Amino acid sequence: MLNCTTTAANLLQVVQARDFVKKEQTKEGEMEKREENVGKRLCVLDLPNDCIYETLFKLPVESLRRSSLVCKPWYGMINNSTFIKEHLRRSDMGLIFLSKSSGRGTKSDTNVFHVERHYLPSKVGANWKSRIDQYEVELNLQFMEIRNGKSMVRSLKLSTYGEIRAACNGLILLENSRICGPIVINPVTREYTVLRRGTIAHPLHESYGLAFIDRTGKYKVVHLFRDSLQYFGCEIVEVGSQTWRAVDGPSFGLLTQLGKAPVVSIGAMHWMPHVEKSEYMVSMGIDDEKFRKIQLPKTSRQYDGLVDMAGLLSFVTHGNYNQLEVWTLKDLDGSKWILKHSITVGVLTLCMVPFCCSSRNKLVLKREINKTLFTYDFEQKEMREIEMCEGTSPYVGSYVPHFNSIVSWTNGRVQRLEDV
Repeated sequence: MLNCTTTAANLLQVVQARDFVKKEQTKEGEMEKREENVGKRLCVLDLPNDCIYETLFKLPVESLRRSSLVCKPWYGMINNSTFIKEHLRRSDMGLIFLSKSSGRGTKSDTNVFHVERHYLPSKVGANWKSRIDQYEVELNLQFMEIRNGKSMVRSLKLSTYGEIRAACNGLILLENSRICGPIVINPVTREYTVLRRGTIAHPLHESYGLAFIDRTGKYKVVHLFRDSLQYFGCEIVEVGSQTWRAVDGPSFGLLTQLGKAPVVSIGAMHWMPHVEKSEYMVSMGIDDEKFRKIQLPKTSRQYDGLVDMAGLLSFVTHGNYNQLEVWTLKDLDGSKWILKHSITVGVLTLCMVPFCCSSRNKLVLKREINKTLFTYDFEQKEMREIEMCEGTSPYVGSYVPHFNSIVSWTNGRVQRLEDV
């Protein structure tokens, strides 16, 4: 009997010992996996900030929002003003435009952001649907990239009943006074704000401008309009504010055409005053908000225009049937126009309207007679027609130069990368 009791006790000790060993082995295995996972995590998160900084720049702008949720350091890095500004500087410019909605599933598609449909229910209650249904045309925002002579169009998954009035640093100004006040929105982040209605004017008798104020880090909307007596008025509102301020407009008779957004360059907004035969341009300083008349280097012709070119204001004018001249102005403080480029190519440049100058040092133009787009490479001295894919024509308005960015009128943060 004693032997049986001893054997049972020994067997129990053996089982307990084996169980202890298994538990210890399990703990060791879990520790090894935990250390392996930590090592993997550290190999990414413990990289120098400069390496992470450069890696994040290579991501598509749509991926930056998701990347900001990886960890707190990444969130701080992506959302600081230094990163946002540098990311914008490196971004390639494209063209945005509005196409007609196909009407098939767009209203129920959860991936499409309907601007006015998102805003109105919180403001007008149950009557919002009847107000929206008065307007049959819903427009989709499209972004067109131009690479290697070909156009590539993709939807920004945003619909609106307004028209694009202006754009700046990735922000766009949408306007349809029949529904609500002007809307400033970043189509990538979908952050938006609705401004109060300003003075109501006919679209052909008004012009909206959107600009960044370096001195304050704010954005402002400028509304220039002509009243029934042909006098010009001007009102300004900072984005984020709801108060329009009246400022002195241009002198009577100084402008005869409106309807287009001004060109923003060298610290001012600039308008061509007439359809043709303009001997000057009308400019308003972004800081001082004063209008001035600036002489052009040559009397303009019908399809001449102004563009911003690498921080310089450029006047593109037609010399003859196969020649374009590009004059540049450095500032408004007494500098003179300089003939920068003379473009002579085999293709006729007649009726070509300058749109913008891309970050790749290419001038984008549109031939008005058939609405085709061209690029001129200043380095290669080559004019090239862009191969247009289907669905690249604006339903209303025209193409507008645009950068996809994560810029916001609220990120006036002064956090430095060294603090992240």
